[in-house]
Amino acid sequence: MHSNLQTIASGLVAILTTGALGDSSKDPCAKISELSKQTGSGAEVSPQLAAECLISMPFESNKAVAFVDEYAKYLEFQSDLEILAKPPASYLSNRVDLRAGLQGIRSAAAQGSYSSQYEFDSDISDLINSANDGHLSATLCSLQAFTFEAPGLILTSLSTDGVTPPQLYLTEDAMRLAAGAENVSPVAYINGVGAVSTVESQAWLQLLQDPDARYNQLVNNLLVDGSGADIGASFTVDSVWRGIDSYNLTFANQTTTSFEVVAVVADGFDYASGSELYEGLCGTAVATQSPEKRSPTTTTPLPSSSAVVNPSSTFTPPPKTYPVPIMREKHNLVVGYYPEEPGLEDVAVLGVPTFETETDTLDAMVQFAEVANYFVGNATKDGKKKIIIDVQNNGGGVVDSGFALFSIFFPNETLYSSTRFRAHDAMNFMGTIFNAGDNPDNSTIEATGLTVNDLVKPDQESTFKDWAELFGPYKAGGVPSSAVVAEFDFADDANPFNNPINTDGLGGDLNATTPPFAPEDIIVLTDGRCSSTCTIFTDHMVSKGVSTVALGGRPRPDPMQAIGGIKGSQVLDLSYIDSYSSMAVSQLNQSIAAGKPLLSKENITRFAEVMPIPLADFPLKFGGGTINYRNTYTKDNDQIPTQFVYEAATCHLFYTPKTVTSPAASWALAANATWGSGSCVGGVQPDTSLGSQSLDDSSNSADSDSNSVSSPGTHRALGLLLALGSGMA
Repeated sequence: MHSNLQTIASGLVAILTTGALGDSSKDPCAKISELSKQTGSGAEVSPQLAAECLISMPFESNKAVAFVDEYAKYLEFQSDLEILAKPPASYLSNRVDLRAGLQGIRSAAAQGSYSSQYEFDSDISDLINSANDGHLSATLCSLQAFTFEAPGLILTSLSTDGVTPPQLYLTEDAMRLAAGAENVSPVAYINGVGAVSTVESQAWLQLLQDPDARYNQLVNNLLVDGSGADIGASFTVDSVWRGIDSYNLTFANQTTTSFEVVAVVADGFDYASGSELYEGLCGTAVATQSPEKRSPTTTTPLPSSSAVVNPSSTFTPPPKTYPVPIMREKHNLVVGYYPEEPGLEDVAVLGVPTFETETDTLDAMVQFAEVANYFVGNATKDGKKKIIIDVQNNGGGVVDSGFALFSIFFPNETLYSSTRFRAHDAMNFMGTIFNAGDNPDNSTIEATGLTVNDLVKPDQESTFKDWAELFGPYKAGGVPSSAVVAEFDFADDANPFNNPINTDGLGGDLNATTPPFAPEDIIVLTDGRCSSTCTIFTDHMVSKGVSTVALGGRPRPDPMQAIGGIKGSQVLDLSYIDSYSSMAVSQLNQSIAAGKPLLSKENITRFAEVMPIPLADFPLKFGGGTINYRNTYTKDNDQIPTQFVYEAATCHLFYTPKTVTSPAASWALAANATWGSGSCVGGVQPDTSLGSQSLDDSSNSADSDSNSVSSPGTHRALGLLLALGSGMA
């Protein structure tokens, strides 16, 4: 069993075998089914009862071992496996060897160390999540049954003035503070452990790569985001029960309160036993086919840089608690304000809560860009001298929209983008097959993004002569990688009709030729949760001299990174890899049948060993997942992916009681600290160059062994979690 969960699992077993769950005359899963039928959607049961049901699931060692073997083939497409196991010293997240960890779980499964599917799935889930990568996920079968949480326990972290280290409050108390109440007491301890330490300890599996961003994810500082959505907090929410049945809070004034943990039952839960639950959720999958006999995929959807959101209506109300917008896109994808807060008289604010512009409106990408463009143009005409771009809680979206927004502020120039994918056998086989003969002219194959004739180098002028030149492999930061390749060929992808990016005069309505604001008059405001496309946009703005202000984070008088989410340039659903693999199988089979095999006999044997099988053919039902498909690099550093480079914000500030009910107060704080007499936490930070950092010589040298990596360290957070469960300090 994975070492990080051994003690927790042992504690669960101890609870379940000491009679703590009461009457055992009826199967725990059957009890939950009855309660679920009586209550309907959102039924809640005790976490102990849910855990007893989960642990009663059987475990089939042979299927688990086969599952790991097949999932490992998909994981090879993760862009940063080697550097994640041996990151630079400045990297603030977990050092984790995903491949070694997965093999450790496989070994435990083969040796019969697991007694239930739930324990096995929990270990895989925790291993994957420990990478803190918002583009890396796996949907494990048994973890779909319950969500564990403590309803009502929502914390907010507030400073008195934005610079003094904040304290934790129940959100309802934070609202009282905002209303002017006095003698409101902060939370001092949770289950006998310091409240701040508790929140930090439970953040280790959050899918953000900066500890301050992870802290913000667990507390509720931003009650309503720029799209108008109510924002919760993840402090107590988990798909795995950690043995905590209640959170007992002690306030600074020595008063106490308690919140019980519950297991929220998945809709449609109807199982009479752990065996039925196993068959229903994990069941016997279709027998795995050999690669030679797999059928081809007939259609392949275009990969998106992020998941698609579909608003439930054709119109979304303006965000509550925010000022009245001057201009906005109808789903609040972009909203413009002229705030009236003191000190903001000559400041415009552009709220950009998301880059998810693939909505129910076909021209949403155009509307996003045009609304932003019109607002910025009107703001300058209306005498606004400065602008704040608020990207708090922006998890990314469509890369084109990020480049479009950047091009509004820095128009009519050649945009720079540089990415690499991880070079490994399966990728090489697919690229070799897809680029053979007339295959690149097949629109379905072309959609994979692996046909060389459709790719361009970062200079937007050079191309690759063949697949071998693109694939390499080249050593980049210790990772066997492709050559650097641009995110887009902007000459082809940017157009005035459905993708208005103002690059080299190809922006359509985005036809400005000079920047509307000087770089020193622009602030990008974040809460560290800026991820994916948001990071690409923000890094491009920073490269032009724009200031960043980061809000919230851990209560420390230190700098904070503005970008705390994954900086990878493309998330790829495993279903796409499934499709690409199936297409490669089909093309190879056709070439063999025609007597002109595209691979040598030796490589055909290797092909059969490494190509991923269809997700539907996994030995256990698998909900799939995602990987970070491509790393992002800068002009100054094409070796170290940007997610491994530390980049302090220009200014770090904390939320205050006033910002709880008035987002405009956050804008005033940022403006005053940047352009006025206000202060930043720890002072204003010097510029941090994304190109100035590198790995140590041993991990970056051309002849270093990229597989010789250290094992992942034990997470210190686990000891504190166990203390929380037992109430010990």
